[in-house]
This record gives sequence, structure tokens and C-alpha cells, in this order.
Amino acid sequence: MRRRRAGRPVAGRALGLAFALTTIAAAAVAAPLEVWIERPRSAEFVFGRIDFVARVVGEEPIARVELLVDGRSVATLVRPPYRVEVDLGNDNVEHQFEVVAHTTRGRTAAARVVTPKLQVDDVVEVELQQLYVTATAFGRRVLDLRREDFRIHDRGKRQKIVTFERGDVPLTAVVLLDCSLSMRGERLAAARRGARVFLKGMRELDEAEVVLFSDRMLRSTAFSGDAAALKAALDGVTASGGTAINDHLFLALQRLDTRQGRRVVVLFSDGSDVHSVLEMEQVADKAKGSQALIYWIHLMEEGESAEELPSYRSSWRGVADNQRELRQLREAVGESGGRIQFLTSIDQLEDAFAEILAELREQYVLGYYPTDDRGDGSWHKVRVQVSRPEVELRTRGGYYDF
Repeated sequence: MRRRRAGRPVAGRALGLAFALTTIAAAAVAAPLEVWIERPRSAEFVFGRIDFVARVVGEEPIARVELLVDGRSVATLVRPPYRVEVDLGNDNVEHQFEVVAHTTRGRTAAARVVTPKLQVDDVVEVELQQLYVTATAFGRRVLDLRREDFRIHDRGKRQKIVTFERGDVPLTAVVLLDCSLSMRGERLAAARRGARVFLKGMRELDEAEVVLFSDRMLRSTAFSGDAAALKAALDGVTASGGTAINDHLFLALQRLDTRQGRRVVVLFSDGSDVHSVLEMEQVADKAKGSQALIYWIHLMEEGESAEELPSYRSSWRGVADNQRELRQLREAVGESGGRIQFLTSIDQLEDAFAEILAELREQYVLGYYPTDDRGDGSWHKVRVQVSRPEVELRTRGGYYDF
């Protein structure tokens, strides 16, 4: 008669259960922790001050994220955005960027990007030129173009497109609001609502500055990615004084000189300049030397036409001079790659601000290294073409070669 070994099945079940629990625990521990570097990119030549931007995604809480450049820790951050501005100097050398993320449970994950140095026989500093291109056909933006659809000519010479993106380049904007006496009451309230729409649409890496002006600076914020704080700065200013567009547009362009990424001025005004110290010719020259796009939301007076220049005198200028100033402003906006949006009612303001933001998100970003870079301060005329004849392009007309 055989004996039954009652213990074996129980032990087997126990071992099976233990194995299952171990497998579940291992799966839990293996929950993904992903780390990658958004900026700079591996094929990008980097010099001077740049933004080092990382992204971390995981199911476990993040304890800290360390950012290192060339083996040296440049920041330790405990919450997003994981971003720091670093000064790399101007040497033509390879740089190593590394991100190490640590969870509260002791797990780590890392990512690394190595940017190359410029390999040439003689060391020549060539700045990457970036063009922000709006493509439209039959009144609608065209969003399905490819790199090979575009052709860039710089001083008549075909250029090689080395970077091609759409919509995902962070923007840095100056929101410039006219708060002169003519804006009192509902006009100013509507302008604030429109600006809030623009600021509300900011993304994680975007920055903006709010400037409220009349014939003087009424309020100005620092550049910030905090949309709530920027929107709060719109309140509490009373409409007063005259209009000094030239002075404050020049200031906005000057402040954007030190920023990176897609630089934009969004100007709202219901009138023309009457109090600026600067002539528009000076501002136009500044705009040509800037990489900033200029958008002008112009609220027209009753009877005013977008096609005709208004006739008015001011304390400093006669009719002909004022019309020349306005013509130069319109030309500067167009040459920057931006546009003028003429409005006939304050009810259109929120849609106007939203439409500009949508256009910026849907632009193509083309980058190239000019083959005829001399550093002599001369003007480079740039022309961008596309292979589809029905598509119209809008971008800046060129740049100064410094």
C-alpha cells in the first residue's frame, strides 16, 4: 500500500504562489522611467548661451533630476520644467549633455546627447539661420509639406536645409498693448481679454513678457512661463495719454535680442504713433536686424480703410510725415514674416489673438548654414520657394551678416 505525500502539492502551490508574487513585484519595479533631452539635439552645433531642456516621464514620483554639461553638474531640479540656461562659451568644441533622473524609490534613468564641433579646414563661426514660414492655400494654412518641398536661396545661392520642424519650437513673445486714452472703457477690457487668450495658450517651454504703454511705459513684466502671473499683470492699469508705438516696439525688439527660440512681438493698437521720440526708420532697421516676427492687431476707427493711409496731423509731424511713418510700420511688419490683422470691432479681438497663436503653432521652421557667410554686416536677401504652385509662403525677407 502506497503512502500519499500530502506535503508535496501544498509546497508546490506555495512555490507557485511565491513565483507569481515575485513576478508581479518585478513587473511593478520595472514600471517605465523614461528620460530624454529635448534641447539641444545631437546634430546641432551649439555655442554661447543656450537652453538645456530635458523631459522625464515615469509612474514613480521623481525625487530629483540632475543636468550635467561636459561632466559638470549645472542644475539639480526637483520638479518640471527640467530646464536651465547654460553658457558654453564660443569655442568650436564637442559638448556632452547628460540627464540623470532619480525616483523616490531609488530608481535611476539617464539620457545623453553629444553635440559635434564644426569640422572645417579653418575654424569659421557660422550661425544657423532659422526661418519661420507660414504656408497657406485658398485662405487656409497648409500643414502637410515636407522638407523636400522647400527651397531656400540666400543671396541667390541654393542652401541645404539642415533642420526641419513644425510647430514644436518654443516661443518667446512680447505682448505689447496700447493703453492710450482712446482705449478707455470697453476697448481696453476687450484688449485684456484678447491678451489673456494668447497667454492662456502658452505651453510648458514658452515664455512671454507683458508691456502696457501709452506715451510712456505704464507696466512691464519680466519674461516668464507663468501664464497666470502674466495675465494678472494686465489688470489695474487705466487708459491715459497718447500713443508711442515706435518707442515701445523698439524696446520689445531690443528685449527679444537676448532670448532664444521663436521670438515674437504681438502688438495691439487702435491708432497710429503720435508721441514717439524714435522715427519709424530707426525701428524698421532694428526689426531687420532682429529675428523676431511682428504681428500687429490694428483696431480701425469708423470709416478707416485697410487699403488707405489715414490723414492726420500730430504735434511733431504733418500729414505726409505721419503717413510715411505708418507706411514704414506696415512694411516692417511684413518684412519680419508677421502680418497685420485689421479689425473693425472689439468683438473680434479674442479671435484675433487666438488666430495668431494658432498660426505660430503651425509654422514650418527651416534651418540652414549660409554658404556665403562673411561677417561683414551686409544684408542677405533670402527667398523661400515651395514645389506646390497653389501654396503661398510668408517669412522674413533676410538678415544682417554679423
